[in-house]
Amino acid sequence: MTKIAVVLGSIRPNRAGAGVAEWVAAKANTVEGVEAQVLDIAAFNLPLFVEEAAPAFAPAKDPAAVAWNEALAGFDAFIFVSPEYNRSVPGALKNAIDFITPSVLDNRAVGLVGYSFSSGHRQTGHLRDILANFTTGVVRPEVNLHLASDFENMSVFKPAAFHDGEVPAMVEAILAQDKALSALR
Repeated sequence: MTKIAVVLGSIRPNRAGAGVAEWVAAKANTVEGVEAQVLDIAAFNLPLFVEEAAPAFAPAKDPAAVAWNEALAGFDAFIFVSPEYNRSVPGALKNAIDFITPSVLDNRAVGLVGYSFSSGHRQTGHLRDILANFTTGVVRPEVNLHLASDFENMSVFKPAAFHDGEVPAMVEAILAQDKALSALR
Protein backbone atom coordinates (compact mmCIF):
# COMPACT_ATOMS: atom_id res chain seq x y z
CA MET A 1 0.00 0.00 0.00
CA THR A 2 1.37 3.40 -1.00
CA LYS A 3 0.45 6.10 1.50
CA ILE A 4 -0.01 9.50 -0.12
CA ALA A 5 -0.35 12.76 1.80
CA VAL A 6 -2.56 15.30 0.05
CA VAL A 7 -1.02 18.47 1.47
CA LEU A 8 -3.54 21.31 1.67
CA GLY A 9 -1.42 24.40 1.03
CA SER A 10 -3.66 27.25 2.18
CA ILE A 11 -4.46 28.26 5.74
CA ARG A 12 -7.07 30.94 5.08
CA PRO A 13 -10.32 30.35 7.00
CA ASN A 14 -12.44 30.80 3.85
CA ARG A 15 -10.15 28.81 1.56
CA ALA A 16 -11.58 26.89 -1.36
CA GLY A 17 -8.79 24.33 -1.20
CA ALA A 18 -10.33 22.07 1.46
CA GLY A 19 -12.89 20.81 -1.05
CA VAL A 20 -10.18 20.37 -3.66
CA ALA A 21 -7.94 18.40 -1.28
CA GLU A 22 -10.81 16.12 -0.20
CA TRP A 23 -11.72 15.51 -3.86
CA VAL A 24 -8.08 14.73 -4.70
CA ALA A 25 -7.82 12.28 -1.80
CA ALA A 26 -11.10 10.58 -2.78
CA LYS A 27 -10.01 10.25 -6.43
CA ALA A 28 -6.55 9.01 -5.39
CA ASN A 29 -8.15 6.37 -3.19
CA THR A 30 -9.86 4.90 -6.28
CA VAL A 31 -6.46 3.76 -7.52
CA GLU A 32 -5.61 0.24 -6.41
CA GLY A 33 -2.87 0.08 -3.79
CA VAL A 34 -3.24 3.71 -2.67
CA GLU A 35 -4.21 5.12 0.69
CA ALA A 36 -4.48 8.91 0.47
CA GLN A 37 -5.37 11.33 3.21
CA VAL A 38 -5.46 15.09 3.55
CA LEU A 39 -2.67 16.69 5.57
CA ASP A 40 -3.69 20.28 6.35
CA ILE A 41 -0.80 22.65 7.06
CA ALA A 42 -3.20 24.87 9.02
CA ALA A 43 -3.51 22.11 11.64
CA PHE A 44 0.18 22.49 12.52
CA ASN A 45 0.05 26.22 13.32
CA LEU A 46 3.58 26.68 12.04
CA PRO A 47 5.29 29.93 13.02
CA LEU A 48 7.33 31.90 10.52
CA PHE A 49 10.56 30.09 9.71
CA VAL A 50 13.20 31.56 12.02
CA GLU A 51 15.28 28.49 12.84
CA GLU A 52 18.98 29.07 13.52
CA ALA A 53 19.95 26.82 10.61
CA ALA A 54 18.24 25.49 7.53
CA PRO A 55 16.78 21.96 7.97
CA ALA A 56 19.42 20.69 5.54
CA PHE A 57 21.98 21.39 8.26
CA ALA A 58 20.00 20.83 11.46
CA PRO A 59 16.48 19.55 12.12
CA ALA A 60 13.93 22.20 13.04
CA LYS A 61 13.55 22.70 16.79
CA ASP A 62 10.15 24.37 16.94
CA PRO A 63 7.61 21.81 18.28
CA ALA A 64 5.14 22.58 15.48
CA ALA A 65 7.84 22.00 12.88
CA VAL A 66 8.88 18.74 14.56
CA ALA A 67 5.25 17.56 14.45
CA TRP A 68 4.98 18.63 10.79
CA ASN A 69 8.07 16.64 9.82
CA GLU A 70 6.91 13.61 11.81
CA ALA A 71 3.54 13.69 10.05
CA LEU A 72 5.16 13.93 6.61
CA ALA A 73 7.56 11.09 7.42
CA GLY A 74 4.61 8.70 7.69
CA PHE A 75 3.91 8.93 3.95
CA ASP A 76 5.48 7.39 0.86
CA ALA A 77 4.49 10.12 -1.61
CA PHE A 78 2.87 13.54 -1.69
CA ILE A 79 0.38 15.63 -3.63
CA PHE A 80 0.54 19.36 -2.96
CA VAL A 81 -2.75 21.23 -3.46
CA SER A 82 -2.10 24.95 -3.86
CA PRO A 83 -4.00 28.07 -4.77
CA GLU A 84 -2.27 30.94 -6.51
CA TYR A 85 -1.43 33.98 -4.42
CA ASN A 86 0.17 36.86 -6.30
CA ARG A 87 1.31 34.64 -9.19
CA SER A 88 2.97 32.09 -6.89
CA VAL A 89 2.41 29.70 -3.98
CA PRO A 90 0.87 30.94 -0.74
CA GLY A 91 3.40 32.18 1.80
CA ALA A 92 2.10 29.65 4.35
CA LEU A 93 2.87 26.75 2.00
CA LYS A 94 6.35 28.07 1.21
CA ASN A 95 6.94 28.55 4.93
CA ALA A 96 5.81 24.96 5.65
CA ILE A 97 8.15 23.66 2.96
CA ASP A 98 11.02 25.67 4.46
CA PHE A 99 10.60 23.68 7.69
CA ILE A 100 10.87 20.28 5.96
CA THR A 101 13.94 18.21 6.76
CA PRO A 102 15.23 17.14 3.30
CA SER A 103 15.39 13.45 4.21
CA VAL A 104 11.60 13.46 4.69
CA LEU A 105 11.11 14.18 0.97
CA ASP A 106 14.23 12.50 -0.38
CA ASN A 107 13.45 10.05 -3.15
CA ARG A 108 9.71 10.53 -2.80
CA ALA A 109 7.27 11.00 -5.67
CA VAL A 110 5.28 14.22 -5.74
CA GLY A 111 2.18 15.33 -7.64
CA LEU A 112 0.83 18.86 -7.98
CA VAL A 113 -2.67 20.31 -8.05
CA GLY A 114 -3.18 24.02 -8.61
CA TYR A 115 -6.20 26.26 -8.79
CA SER A 116 -6.53 29.90 -9.80
CA PHE A 117 -7.74 32.16 -12.61
CA SER A 118 -4.71 30.89 -14.57
CA SER A 119 -5.76 27.26 -13.89
CA GLY A 120 -2.99 26.84 -11.36
CA HIS A 121 -0.10 26.82 -13.80
CA ARG A 122 1.96 29.60 -12.23
CA GLN A 123 2.08 28.21 -8.70
CA THR A 124 2.66 24.63 -9.81
CA GLY A 125 5.60 25.89 -11.85
CA HIS A 126 6.96 27.63 -8.77
CA LEU A 127 6.37 24.52 -6.66
CA ARG A 128 8.40 22.50 -9.17
CA ASP A 129 11.25 25.00 -8.72
CA ILE A 130 10.98 24.94 -4.91
CA LEU A 131 10.80 21.15 -4.71
CA ALA A 132 13.84 20.82 -6.99
CA ASN A 133 15.85 21.72 -3.87
CA PHE A 134 14.83 18.34 -2.47
CA THR A 135 15.61 15.01 -4.11
CA THR A 136 12.00 14.46 -5.17
CA GLY A 137 10.47 13.03 -8.28
CA VAL A 138 7.80 15.55 -9.27
CA VAL A 139 5.65 13.84 -11.89
CA ARG A 140 4.72 15.59 -15.10
CA PRO A 141 0.94 15.02 -15.03
CA GLU A 142 -0.70 17.62 -12.84
CA VAL A 143 -4.23 18.81 -12.18
CA ASN A 144 -5.05 22.41 -13.04
CA LEU A 145 -8.36 23.89 -11.94
CA HIS A 146 -9.89 27.21 -12.98
CA LEU A 147 -11.72 29.39 -10.47
CA ALA A 148 -14.32 30.42 -13.06
CA SER A 149 -15.24 26.98 -14.41
CA ASP A 150 -14.46 24.59 -11.53
CA PHE A 151 -15.83 26.62 -8.62
CA GLU A 152 -19.32 27.94 -8.03
CA ASN A 153 -19.10 31.64 -7.10
CA MET A 154 -15.31 31.14 -7.08
CA SER A 155 -15.55 29.42 -3.71
CA VAL A 156 -17.51 26.13 -3.78
CA PHE A 157 -15.54 23.44 -5.58
CA LYS A 158 -17.52 21.81 -8.41
CA PRO A 159 -14.99 20.41 -10.89
CA ALA A 160 -15.85 20.11 -14.55
CA ALA A 161 -16.45 16.51 -15.63
CA PHE A 162 -13.35 16.42 -17.83
CA HIS A 163 -11.19 16.46 -14.66
CA ASP A 164 -12.54 13.06 -13.49
CA GLY A 165 -9.61 11.01 -14.79
CA GLU A 166 -6.84 13.51 -14.09
CA VAL A 167 -6.13 12.64 -10.45
CA PRO A 168 -6.04 8.87 -11.07
CA ALA A 169 -3.68 9.44 -14.03
CA MET A 170 -1.42 11.61 -11.88
CA VAL A 171 -1.52 9.01 -9.08
CA GLU A 172 -0.52 6.25 -11.54
CA ALA A 173 2.49 8.40 -12.47
CA ILE A 174 3.24 8.88 -8.76
CA LEU A 175 3.13 5.11 -8.20
CA ALA A 176 5.52 4.49 -11.10
CA GLN A 177 7.86 7.21 -9.83
CA ASP A 178 7.61 5.87 -6.27
CA LYS A 179 8.55 2.39 -7.48
CA ALA A 180 11.57 3.74 -9.32
CA LEU A 181 12.70 5.89 -6.38
CA SER A 182 12.11 3.26 -3.68
CA ALA A 183 15.42 1.59 -4.47
CA LEU A 184 17.18 4.83 -3.49
CA ARG A 185 15.52 5.09 -0.07
